[in-house]
Amino acid sequence: MSKLRAMTLEAATTPQSGVLDVPAGWRQGPGAYGGLVVASMMRAAEQAIGDATRTIRSVTSEIPAPVEPGRADFAVEILRAGKSVTTARVALKQNGETRAHAVVIAATARPGSGDAALSWNTLVPPSAPAWDSVPELPPSPMFPEFAQHFDFRIVEGVPAAGTPAQCIGWVKARDPGSRRDAAYLAAMIDVWFPMALVRAKQMRPMATIAFTLEIIGDVGDVDDAPLLYRGVSPVCADGYSFETRELWTADGRLLARNHQTFVIIK
Repeated sequence: MSKLRAMTLEAATTPQSGVLDVPAGWRQGPGAYGGLVVASMMRAAEQAIGDATRTIRSVTSEIPAPVEPGRADFAVEILRAGKSVTTARVALKQNGETRAHAVVIAATARPGSGDAALSWNTLVPPSAPAWDSVPELPPSPMFPEFAQHFDFRIVEGVPAAGTPAQCIGWVKARDPGSRRDAAYLAAMIDVWFPMALVRAKQMRPMATIAFTLEIIGDVGDVDDAPLLYRGVSPVCADGYSFETRELWTADGRLLARNHQTFVIIK
């Protein structure tokens, strides 16, 4: 294993005492890929909240500048801590500049949440062959640096194919570490390429500027299992594409949904 592959996903996204040494080897362009950035802010928020009964339910984030390898400082403000919901604001700073920020909502399970009348899911998982029947995507110089840490199995939607902007496939972290939590889902749901690249006929540099995550299901029993991914981008205009992503377990449980705005750089 190369030195760039030696760090686990967990270690790469976990601040210590409000500081993260953003590792090399996880970049998409000049900065760390967006999932790593958002996951690190979520873990900083969890550390400040300090209540394991309040799990992260929703995250809204913007990444106005690249988060470069090296020291990143986190400032967390608890906006409100109620009986069951805590709302926290996180700013990630490098060289005195805010490079990313997020609002994180952590909450306990609500009484009566098991009531069938108040629990539903009308979404259907994508149809896909089993993980081990789909060939692994081979390394390529056109893929970003961070892709080396993940095993991709594409079922539908190849970059620069000029086809409708939808992608289905499997993804698995090569060395995830031990934690399976909301931050893990944030990191995993963002490893896939923007759907606008499927619609395009050539590779184009793009960057996430807005990232919203909804945690739907319990990820605690996922272990090292691959996750089934679906992404769609129904709209692209004025150099910005808008897409929705999902992560599912192999047995059809929806874990998370993600909405992103991408800027097409050139």
